[in-house]
Order: sequence, then structure tokens, then C-alpha cells
Amino acid sequence: MATRKEIDGSAGVPQFYGNELRFKREEAGLTLEKLVDGSFFGITYLSEIEHGHRRMPVELAQHVDRVLKTDGFFQRRCEDVRKKTYGRRSKGLTPRSSLRSRRRRLGPGVSASGPER
Repeated sequence: MATRKEIDGSAGVPQFYGNELRFKREEAGLTLEKLVDGSFFGITYLSEIEHGHRRMPVELAQHVDRVLKTDGFFQRRCEDVRKKTYGRRSKGLTPRSSLRSRRRRLGPGVSASGPER
């Protein structure tokens, strides 16, 4: 049986759910390979989620919930992680898309600081 590690209060939301995913996977006796089997995601991607480096997509959360029999726990938590990762400032935009829209407003070849001298 897997042993649960102490909860680190300084860890962020993605790390917390990544640790929970690892605990549930190990408790079920599954390897990363067996857990992703039947999904369109790879072992490395799932490992990065467990380490808190990536967010879990809803499709993968549904697959994980089905395999681990967690009654929708990970699917419900996807929104929590998304909110914490991007915060209120983005209003649903990723940082990259907000930069693109800023460039469109400035126009081609125009910088925010003005013309070069």
C-alpha cells in the first residue's frame, strides 16, 4: 500500500494535485504506463503532471478518474488548477495569447517605446 506523504503547505495547487494523483496511482498498484494506457497522453506528460509542472487536461482527468475509480475527483479539480495557474489577471487568456493581441494593437514594426533614433 502506498504511503501518503505529509502535505507541504508551501506547495502550489498543481503540486498538491500531482501528489494526490501519484498517491492514488501507487495505491492502485499502477505504473505510469498502465495508467495512461488507453488515453492519447504519454508517460512523460503524466509524470510532469505528478511533479506539478503541467496541468491535467479534462480528457486525461476523465480517463484517470475512470481507471482509478475516483468518482470524478480529478475532473472536478481541473478548474481549480487552471484558476490557480493563470489567476484573475488573465480572464481566460493564456499569457501568450495576450501578447499576440497586444502586438496586433500596436501594429507591425511599431514598438511601445516609439521609433528608434
